[in-house]
Amino acid sequence: MILQQAQDLICKSRLKKSISSFLPSKRGKWELYHDKKKLLYIAAAEIRDVQGQKLRKLLKQALNSHYYSGVLEKTGLNPDNIVLEDLKKLPLLTKDIIREQGDRLLAKPKSMLYRNASGGSTGAPVIFYQDDNYADNIWATMMVILEMCGWHYGARIARLWGAPQDKRRFKTLKGRLIYFLQNTRFYDSFNMSEENMLKYHYDMTKHKPDIIICYASSIYLLAKFLKKRGLSPSYPSISINTSAETLMPHMRHTLEEVFGREVYDKYGSREISGIACECSAHKGLHIFEDNVILECLDPVTGENVYERPGELVITDLNNMGMPFIRYRIGDMGVVSREKCSCGRNTMMLRKVLGRVTDNFYLEGGRIVHGEYFTHLFYGTRGIKNFRFTQNREDDFLLTIVKGSDYTEGCLEQIIRSIKKVIGESAALKIEFTDKISVTATGKYRFTVSKVKKGSL
Repeated sequence: MILQQAQDLICKSRLKKSISSFLPSKRGKWELYHDKKKLLYIAAAEIRDVQGQKLRKLLKQALNSHYYSGVLEKTGLNPDNIVLEDLKKLPLLTKDIIREQGDRLLAKPKSMLYRNASGGSTGAPVIFYQDDNYADNIWATMMVILEMCGWHYGARIARLWGAPQDKRRFKTLKGRLIYFLQNTRFYDSFNMSEENMLKYHYDMTKHKPDIIICYASSIYLLAKFLKKRGLSPSYPSISINTSAETLMPHMRHTLEEVFGREVYDKYGSREISGIACECSAHKGLHIFEDNVILECLDPVTGENVYERPGELVITDLNNMGMPFIRYRIGDMGVVSREKCSCGRNTMMLRKVLGRVTDNFYLEGGRIVHGEYFTHLFYGTRGIKNFRFTQNREDDFLLTIVKGSDYTEGCLEQIIRSIKKVIGESAALKIEFTDKISVTATGKYRFTVSKVKKGSL
């Protein structure tokens, strides 16, 4: 208790904030932070001008990349004259291209860059690099995002997280010092056993975090565990900030019911962070358009679509070391030009529908989103956890972790409903296990399709 009070005193000190504001390493970041807050409210046309300027700067830098210099030569585009409408003339960037091209994508010497990696849904790593400009912009964006979620300077934060890079950082002396000065505690989402969840609950009860920053599935599992045990959390005092995975409506409902606090969703990835975040109106996510150009493309025509689902393609305007231009991030979503009632003027990401790989491609050309199958488990007793996997068009696996109140009848209606969709002739194997593994980055996936279909 005394240590926490001392930490609060240090973290909330205005002197600490003033000193950090004047440090050469932080001065530019604070300027970026103030600029980003202002940009959210300027006219839409001015936002487009900022995007155009940053895109031209990015493409000029990309000429230093062996891969992109060849791409620009083929298209005949001049980075000095390019406009936003020209972007679609450039090819899409995929994870396979990143793996194949490797260092040919670099636009700066590797010695000036930070190595990073994304596990991806398949577990095959994607290695990439980011520069100081990217890091500074993301730091400033995260400050804005936290404020949109109700954060105030020095507030206590609990991170229910699992990315290996972040876990390793937390274990170093420097990492522990940074988390201490950020008034943050780390809780490992890699192992969400009942024993660990109970420990997390008791520790957060003592710590009393103001905000929980978390994987959507991890905080959802914790909420279900607390509800089942009849435990009422007294934390967080302000809000829950979900990320890294799609926050489904039923998950939000459970979180708000159990914790009694507003849930703010944000959207980003290891490759490109700071893409979009919810405000207090909860009508969608504001796109940080000075960070990215977000396209929502029709899977058939490849044209931009609004107010209806499409594949999300992202151009990162900040990473000058390894440009991500028209990157197929692997998600489906709905983008809207309609302005939010909060007064911010950015375009909105109305919904993130989930991974492209969450679509189930069935015989006869039918496409069913994985969320259909998760709905079948809502309110079902006796099932602690599950995963529904499509191996081939006509081959499926349902993996179940039994609860203490499981009976033989728990799955009967679910199996009937699944077979109505996949067809009676499709193979459906039921497998019981004590634990369902997480992905390489510590996330839980309830539906997985291994059937790949060409799009775009």
